[in-house]
Parts: sequence; C-alpha cells; structure tokens
Amino acid sequence: MAESIQQRVMAHDRFQVEMKHSYRLQPSGKSQYRISTYIFLPQSLGINGTVYTQQEFYGRIQNYVRLRTPDFTLPELRTHPRSPLVELQKTLNEDGWEADTQKQSRVITSLKFLRAILNSRLDRLLRRMDPRAGHPVSDPAAHVSAEAECFIEEVADFTDYLRSVAKGLEESRVGDALAQNYRLTDESISLLLEEGYLTAYLLVEQHAAGDEKSRWQAALSTLIEREGEHRRAQGYHTHLLPRSDNEEYLFRASALKKFTSSVLYLSASVEPEGRTLEQLLFAAVAGVSMVFATVIAFYFQARFGTFTLPVFAALVVGYMFKDRIKEVGRLLSVRLLRNVLYDRRIILETYDRSHALGHLREKVSFVAPDDLPAAVRALRRRGQATDLEGDGQAESVIGYTKAVTLFSQKFERIYPGGPPLTGISDILRLDIRPFLHKMDDPIQRKPLLKDGRIQWVRGVKVYHVHLVSVIEDGNGAKSRYTSSLLTLNRKGIVRVESLSTSAPETAEPGGL
Repeated sequence: MAESIQQRVMAHDRFQVEMKHSYRLQPSGKSQYRISTYIFLPQSLGINGTVYTQQEFYGRIQNYVRLRTPDFTLPELRTHPRSPLVELQKTLNEDGWEADTQKQSRVITSLKFLRAILNSRLDRLLRRMDPRAGHPVSDPAAHVSAEAECFIEEVADFTDYLRSVAKGLEESRVGDALAQNYRLTDESISLLLEEGYLTAYLLVEQHAAGDEKSRWQAALSTLIEREGEHRRAQGYHTHLLPRSDNEEYLFRASALKKFTSSVLYLSASVEPEGRTLEQLLFAAVAGVSMVFATVIAFYFQARFGTFTLPVFAALVVGYMFKDRIKEVGRLLSVRLLRNVLYDRRIILETYDRSHALGHLREKVSFVAPDDLPAAVRALRRRGQATDLEGDGQAESVIGYTKAVTLFSQKFERIYPGGPPLTGISDILRLDIRPFLHKMDDPIQRKPLLKDGRIQWVRGVKVYHVHLVSVIEDGNGAKSRYTSSLLTLNRKGIVRVESLSTSAPETAEPGGL
C-alpha cells in the first residue's frame, strides 16, 4: 500500500538542502497531514534564536507547491481512457476542433501533461536501472543490461507513437498560438528524451560489460543522435556546442521546462496567521494594565486627597507597574498564541485563482532539548556517527512544523475529464549558508610520524547536522519517523544520507 506522504531529502546544490513531500488525496472530503522536522545543529556553529531569527529562517527557504504528476506508465498512456495522449488523439480526430477554442485549450493541456508524465516516468526508469539507487543487486552488469533493454524498448516505442499522433496536429490548419505551443512542448520533450538517453548511456558505460555494453551503447547513441536530428529538422535552437558557453541552450532549456510544467503549477499566497486575535489579546492586556493603574490612582486619591505627595507617588508607581503589566502580558500572549496558532498560512489555489484547494500552515522556533518528543531524542541518539558525538556537546534544535489541509473534491474540478489528480507535491529548499560562517577550514594538514620521519597528511574537516521528521497522518494512519544526516563543511553540502527509518519503541502518539 502506497504511503499517504512520501518524503525525499537531498542536496539541491552546494548551499541548498531540498525536502520534497508528496501528499496523497484521501477519498473523504478533507485530507490532513502534519510534518514536524527537527534540525540538530552543533553548538560550535553558533546558531541560536538571537542570531538566527524566525524572519531569517523564512527568508532562507523557498517553497514550490504543485500538483502531483498523474501516475501513468508509458504503455498506459496509449490505452488508459483518462490518459492525456488518448485525450489528445480523440480531440484531433474530431471534426472542426481547430475552430473550437475550448478544444484547442484541451490540446495544449494534454501536451503539457504528456511532458510532465514523461519526465516523471523517465526518472523512475533511470532510478530502477541504477544499481546504486535501490536494493543491492548481486550482478550490476546483468541488472543494467536487462534494465537498459526495457528502457530503450519502452521509451522508443512511446516516442514513435506520440509523434505519429502529433503528426495529425502538425498537418492541421491551426492558429499561430496553438502551433507555437505545440512546437515549444515538442522541443521540451525532445530535450527530455535526449537527457534520459544520455543518463542511461552513462549508466551502461559505468556498470555494463562485454558485448552487452557495446550493444546498448550503440542503441542509445542512435537514439541520442535521432533527437538531435529531430530538433535540427524542426528548426529548434537547443544544441550543446563543445567550444561554447552554451548560455542560450541553458536559458532556453530552463524556460521550456517552466513553460511545459505550468499545467501543474499552483498559486501559493502567504499571509500571517492570527493577527486579529493577537491584537485583541494585546488590547485585553492593555485594558488590564489600565484597570490596575486606575484603581491605584482612585484608591490613593480617596485616602489622601487629590493634590498630595502620596497620590503623586502612587501615580508614578501605578504607571510603572501598568507599563510592566502590559509588556509581560504581551509576551505571555505571544507565547500562548504560538502554542495554538502558526506563524503563517499559505493559501493554495489554481494558477488562475478559480479553485481554492487547501492551505499549508507553518511555524518555526528553537526547541529546548527537554521539550523534544522522546521518539525524536531516540532517533537522534541512534543517528550518532561516533560514541563521542553528543557527549557533553550541546546542540541547538530548530523545530519546523507544517500542517497541510487539502479539499479532495475540489481537485476533480480543475481538469474535468482529464488525467486523475491524486495530490500535491511540496518542495522546500533551505539555504544552509548561515550555518557555515563559524566553521573551520575544510582542509587541514596534520603531522604523522612514519618510518622515523614526519609526514604531513591531509584531513577533511566536516560537521554533522541531523534532521529528524515526525510524519503524522490525520486520516487515521500511524505516525512515521524519518532521519537524515547532512554532512557539511565551509564550502557547503558534502553529502546527504538517509538513516534508519524504523519507528523507535519510545514513540509517542500524536494527532492533528
């Protein structure tokens, strides 16, 4: 059974760690999830609530929220009744579709969905081919050869079928806008195929052997050259050149990816949460402090008269305590609200703002070690790389919580009759550069006595940052735990590893 929430933690580049969550829609009217991630930072990095504020954290993250790519295999795209390829073929076979703006829009949507689904499927096929990506394999060469054969047959057959269907579009008399949309999508699909073939070629080169290696390299070389010839024949200008900075290629490839992926984009508007309630509490606190000062003033005036020294002293003291009561009340109100409310709310809508699909709520704060859930502490101890790690070395812990609410039925209204939408993907990228400022030099040299002589050897200085996530499904499933290790040095991210994901025995029940 597929998990309702899927999580992947990886390095996006040298300075950004990426956490990707996919949330599956539940059959009921509302889907609710909560993910609490605890970031354990060595104290030597000097990260605390004074230098790394809430505003700093939110300023260092980027959120991308989009629809989950519909789940089709490449053979299913040719036969499934809700496949965008079947929908495209059906529309092209209808008489007079070229003059119908609604059907033209359906064609463009189908083409963009095809590119998104192909991208997702190629990624899965290539990860399945890579012997290092999944379960250990006893014979990597045989594994890669078998998967390369499946990959080439499945992708090449799909490409031939897709282009035979698209030929009907090329031969139709359509307006410039639709023709341009088709050409941009076709160019993006060709680049995607070429990149997939090149990745498969590298896997064959690294892991295959003997005649099988030569065979699959030759087959993949033919397919790579075919995509290049296809783009040249169509007059597309996306070609890598060996003696060029390839600036235009990279810019155009990125723009094409964004253009064709727009079918999955969602509008995510951020707004603060609880501001009205916060102001009401502040007003109540101000009222309490004013009552205190007024009572003191009335009492001393009744006891000693209006213009006397005791009344003057009482007014001054009353004002002093009134001011302190007001400030202490504000602090207590903020603390109370943080336990009940979140920092901000992200409203999820379709890109044209015609459908409200749900919202994400976020909050972040530093967490005292004693306030950590027992299960999180257990996973953190399990993730220690050495016996000395954490022994007497205090850590700063950042707690980041995200609560997700999705209105399942509203997703069915986005593309009526189109491919089934099963949820959303939420990609968060955190810039880790503030964690690097107080790190030592990444390369250090140490003396070693060997054979009666001193030799200077090279050492690599790294720091470990642990991420522990508690994944709570508000739809009745049991909470899950994940643990990851970020290895950093002053130059950025060295590697990201997944640690044990088995639930600790000390797990505490949670709820949304």
